[in-house]
Amino acid sequence: MSRDIFEVILERAKKLNDKKIAFVECEDDRIIECAKKIADTKLCVPVLVGCKSKFVDKLTKAGIQDKVEIVDMENEGDLTERLVYSFVELRKNKGMTEELARKTLTAPIYYGSMMLQEGLVDGIVAGCVLHSADVMRPVFQIIKQKKEISKVSSCFLMELPEGSKLGKDGVMFFADCAVIQYPNAEELASVALSTADTARKLYGFEPKVAMLSYSSNLKGETTDQSILNIKEAVKIVRNTDKNLVIDGEIQADAAILEDVSERKYPNNLLQGKSNVLVFPDINAGNIAYKLVQHITGKRAVGPIMQGLNKPVNDLSRSATAEEIYLTTAITLLQI
Repeated sequence: MSRDIFEVILERAKKLNDKKIAFVECEDDRIIECAKKIADTKLCVPVLVGCKSKFVDKLTKAGIQDKVEIVDMENEGDLTERLVYSFVELRKNKGMTEELARKTLTAPIYYGSMMLQEGLVDGIVAGCVLHSADVMRPVFQIIKQKKEISKVSSCFLMELPEGSKLGKDGVMFFADCAVIQYPNAEELASVALSTADTARKLYGFEPKVAMLSYSSNLKGETTDQSILNIKEAVKIVRNTDKNLVIDGEIQADAAILEDVSERKYPNNLLQGKSNVLVFPDINAGNIAYKLVQHITGKRAVGPIMQGLNKPVNDLSRSATAEEIYLTTAITLLQI
């Protein structure tokens, strides 16, 4: 591996150190530890959103009370009024009232999401305590997805063993492993385009996208909807981004091994050099990333959320402070 993927990400993210990332699970020790590291390394401005009285002792113990920005929801009268008004305006067609808005905004994840919507922070990292559904529900209601994509998706950044000839510099992106259960052709195309964009933003290399399946370039008539979805998705992507290298349907070994590629699918555009793997459904993607992660003993960072109007990333509840720190850097590069 020529350069550690996370060194590259952190190096690029630190150039954006004036940006603000909100954390809404401030009572958790991992968030405090991460906030301290962010402050010490000047990665960005950590904004801790919650009831200050519940975590102020931890801030004092960590010695960072004056090194982070604190939004004390219990004592932010003017800010709360602004967010309540904006929340009602945003959701009034869905039945939002002032009373309901005030009640809803007592949850830090909703408060933080409205701060992001209002441009008061630049991104959110959450999920080490909250369930994924509780993180993403306010995000879908408030931040919403980009108009040009069919559905929000996710990817995992996969670190491969040193010396590996796979991917690019020992790095691959796997998608979608966490959000879309059974994607149709349009959704698969959206996953491919979004993950290619994520690969460019995070690592700066040109993506080579493999649309994976159990077959490679199946000839003749087929009634298998999964194959038909992939073939249609490839057409959609090629019409949308004519410069993106993509091929499929293709088997995993043909996508990543040059000699197998030549035998199984001669003249395909990937030539066994794929660095973005798009799986046909969430079962395949989730199983694959966990197997690769634990068999190799290398890092898998994600799910990295894609396709939102503003960056929000959902952590695993088992995430370490170091993983939260790395996810913060990734979030910065999505701004």
